[in-house]
Amino acid sequence: MGQQSAHHSSKMQQQEWTLPLWQYRKEKHEWSERQYDTGTPRNIWNQFRVVTYNIWFSEQYQPMRFQSLCDILHRSDAQIIGLQEMTPNILKHLVAQPFIQEKYCISDPDGRTFYGWYGVVLLIDVRLHISRLDLFNFPHSVMGRRMVLAEIKLDENETLRIGTVHLESLNNKPQRLAQLNLCQKVFNRAPSTCILMGDFNFHAEGQENVEQFSALPEWTDVWVNVMGPNNPGYTFDTHVNSMTKKSNGGSDRSRYDRIILRSQTVVPTQIQILGNKPVGQQQNLDVFPSDHFGLTAIFERKQ
Repeated sequence: MGQQSAHHSSKMQQQEWTLPLWQYRKEKHEWSERQYDTGTPRNIWNQFRVVTYNIWFSEQYQPMRFQSLCDILHRSDAQIIGLQEMTPNILKHLVAQPFIQEKYCISDPDGRTFYGWYGVVLLIDVRLHISRLDLFNFPHSVMGRRMVLAEIKLDENETLRIGTVHLESLNNKPQRLAQLNLCQKVFNRAPSTCILMGDFNFHAEGQENVEQFSALPEWTDVWVNVMGPNNPGYTFDTHVNSMTKKSNGGSDRSRYDRIILRSQTVVPTQIQILGNKPVGQQQNLDVFPSDHFGLTAIFERKQ
């Protein structure tokens, strides 16, 4: 979900940037730029796990929520993590976590890629062969929305291009359609396995979902592919998450968060919801890691 900030302007002129890749250097106790990988990958990846999570930028119950988020990310042991609604303050605490420093490279160590006061971040396993990282601006967004996209070689012949997004919120269907069209144009630049994950901000049931996926030929909604069409898979659920009900001010059960795939060589084998159990109580209210639930999926190379 997410809402408009007064600091945001629709006049974001530059459309795309190549980003530096950041890795923690233990001997220096700091995040430093890492060179992109070239040549032949050292490791072959026939299976990998991804996570997407809108972590909720709100400061409500944040210490408890942040710790539970870290526990979820640590236990997931995912190779690639996409986070939405990341703020500089939350990011500061995230990059100080030992497991993050040891396991991941990051697209942004301090919020410099955010437009306004929150944005999206990719975390990528340091063992992966990371050949490129780019930031794409959604030019007509009034909420500062962008996509971060990584190019990863799973072996010398298989390239994975994976991005995370937070599409326009609220009653902005034309913006979301334009943003997904831009994502598709970017993915179409080179042949590869493509994964897009994040908060898509439209219901998985209804006319907009039909229209959006009609504009995305050959893409697979991983939840439906693995779980079938009759499992609702709500990632925003005020019936379960009383914290969300309080902040939302009304009832809403939706599958806003997605992982979608376009590939001839990679298939999804598992997907599940994360963070759908309370992690504690404050003022007689069940506290959850976020107002959204996260998703994790496993992908395998076809044999």
